[in-house]
Amino acid sequence: MRPTPSILNAVAAIALLMACGSSGSSGSPGSPGSSPTAPGASIEFRVMTFNIQHGLNGAGQYDLKYAAQTIAAVNPDIVGVQELTRNHPSYNCEDQPAKIAQMLSASTGRQWYSIYEQEWFTPSRECQDGGRGDGPETEGSGFFAHEPLPAPTKTQLWNGRMGLMTTLPGARNTPIIVTHLASGTNGQSDRLRQLDALIPWAASRSGSGAKLLIGDFNSLPDTPEYQRVSAQFRDAWVDAVAAGTARGRMDGITHKSSRIDYIFYIQAGGLELRTIENITTPALIGTEASDHNPLVATFAVK
Repeated sequence: MRPTPSILNAVAAIALLMACGSSGSSGSPGSPGSSPTAPGASIEFRVMTFNIQHGLNGAGQYDLKYAAQTIAAVNPDIVGVQELTRNHPSYNCEDQPAKIAQMLSASTGRQWYSIYEQEWFTPSRECQDGGRGDGPETEGSGFFAHEPLPAPTKTQLWNGRMGLMTTLPGARNTPIIVTHLASGTNGQSDRLRQLDALIPWAASRSGSGAKLLIGDFNSLPDTPEYQRVSAQFRDAWVDAVAAGTARGRMDGITHKSSRIDYIFYIQAGGLELRTIENITTPALIGTEASDHNPLVATFAVK
């Protein structure tokens, strides 16, 4: 399935901005927090999850432009990203969170902000020793948004994983949690142990109010891991398919032949799911930006 016309129009606009050499600027008339909103009025916001595979495209070529072009074209209000690295010699020793934010600002003409938390590190200081880094090699998850985000909170999970939360000020401070669970069929026991800590922690953020839990869960919909999450959170893809508001790749697959990337939510505090799209990046930017499809959902909150 092809991306929606609005996303394709965004690609054309980004290409024009890049050709003109636009640079980042503060403020954004299109962001949810750009103007005061009357109490009780609905605010729409768009949330995206994307495992960027360390910046590798589908052919295994490294360049952060694939992730940056995809995020810029989709233009969410906030995106939770997995497999970000810093000081990694296999990925040009780049500070990926900082560079992607810089690339997004340059290509969209407005300032983007980043949050990054490492999940693991190695003793390797090859990048730092070579003058191209500032510390040990790390990998983690993070957020990008075109409004400043509050400092994150996190919970440590089994075997080095984590749940990372921030709130979106322009969407009535809705909590958004990103995670990346253990991979592989042999990792099921690890994932279940991780969820034992993650689910109660995530469900308790902001009490009984609305919240989103997004990311790469490395779990199919017929697994105990999925059942554990869906016992407390709703699956936005399932709900949108039932409502006729899902778009994009309609078999739901997000990675190879599997559906393992999700946007879950608790429908409380006036939160309402409007649409979701499973995006095929070759039709969007001309190549597979990663080995995962990004998902983007539109919500409204009162």
